[in-house]
Amino acid sequence: MRIIVYTGKGGVGKTSIAAATAHRCADLGYRTIIMSTDAAHSLSDSLDVPLGPEPVKVRENLWAQEVNALHEMERNWGTIRDFLIEVLAWQGHNDITTEEMAVIPGTEELFSLIQIKRHHDSGQYDVIIVDAAPTGETLRLLSLPDALHWWLEKILPSLRTLMKLARPVLGKVTNLPLASDDVFGNLEDIMDRLTKVRDIISDPAISSARIVVNLERMVIREAQRSLTYLNLFGYNVDAVMINRVLTEETLERSPARAYVSEMQDKYRQQVSDSFMPLPLFPARQFDREIVGESMLKQLAQELFGDSTDPSVFFFKGQSQEIIKRGDTYIMKLKLPFATQDDVKLMQTGDDLVIEVGWHRRAIVLPTALARCTAVDATFNGDWLEVLFNAPKPVLNTANVTADSSNKRP
Repeated sequence: MRIIVYTGKGGVGKTSIAAATAHRCADLGYRTIIMSTDAAHSLSDSLDVPLGPEPVKVRENLWAQEVNALHEMERNWGTIRDFLIEVLAWQGHNDITTEEMAVIPGTEELFSLIQIKRHHDSGQYDVIIVDAAPTGETLRLLSLPDALHWWLEKILPSLRTLMKLARPVLGKVTNLPLASDDVFGNLEDIMDRLTKVRDIISDPAISSARIVVNLERMVIREAQRSLTYLNLFGYNVDAVMINRVLTEETLERSPARAYVSEMQDKYRQQVSDSFMPLPLFPARQFDREIVGESMLKQLAQELFGDSTDPSVFFFKGQSQEIIKRGDTYIMKLKLPFATQDDVKLMQTGDDLVIEVGWHRRAIVLPTALARCTAVDATFNGDWLEVLFNAPKPVLNTANVTADSSNKRP
């Protein structure tokens, strides 16, 4: 089983590259499915095949699917939605907007991730390729299972027990609808499945993300942030795909593009330096739309040549490491492109909370570190090194700010 998640800024050609990869994998004999989790689907247009919420066979060894977020929400959220509608009705909300209010914003897209687990568990496919939403949305969805895991472990059991004790008493003094065991059971099941999805797509033995870029300043900057955040949440990135590179042949057909070529030359080396040691896979700018099997196979040829298997891992590297030095420990986290102002840390009990920009991750510390206190954090190249002192009997919280005095310019 192999899972490849393509992400990148909107408009960089991510769908085309994902579809080209799927065709190459199918040509190599792998049972391949490509699925779009982007609410604004374009996979059907790229493959030039009508698609729906269930897998459709495109050709031998290749299936495709445009995940319908509302369909997935209905499948997974039904019991909870019905309860919320009852509560809203009790509050006097009985108009047409009630059902809309019973859906937590972002829930529909979140459930699209469950399809990854479904295909993983089915055993029907050798390769799963995910044409993900633009970078910001994808990172938000990939980080949610971490937050849900905290709810699942620490809040939900207590809330469920409290409701069991309070339901008989509250039922006598109010007609407010109270959450039943079915509601809690459904919520717990959803959280459990989403946590398992996170485990699957962060498993370095089967999954990796690939970032698609164009040679443009804004696109490169967003790709750099993406790499930081993906490392923060423990997702392995194994390649950077450079799309729409202008060639001499292209320039001869369109001399007006010369200024674009100069801009690309400027950023080409920057991409090479920034993403080292990740391998780069360039693809030239075509003079026709990349639509349909023939054009997608040409794009695959540009990216992977005659014989490269796109399902292999092009790079593997640890994003987290723990080193013991005497009575102290150092936790190393790879956060490329992070700066002093970006990173904040807080230790609470057995959790180390890391904030990078607007993204937050709570890392459950192993037993050895949970008994220690985080006292310092410094950058060493791309690595954030968090120093933990020997266990202390009382102090269980610490606030530390990353010092990037050793950060390379």
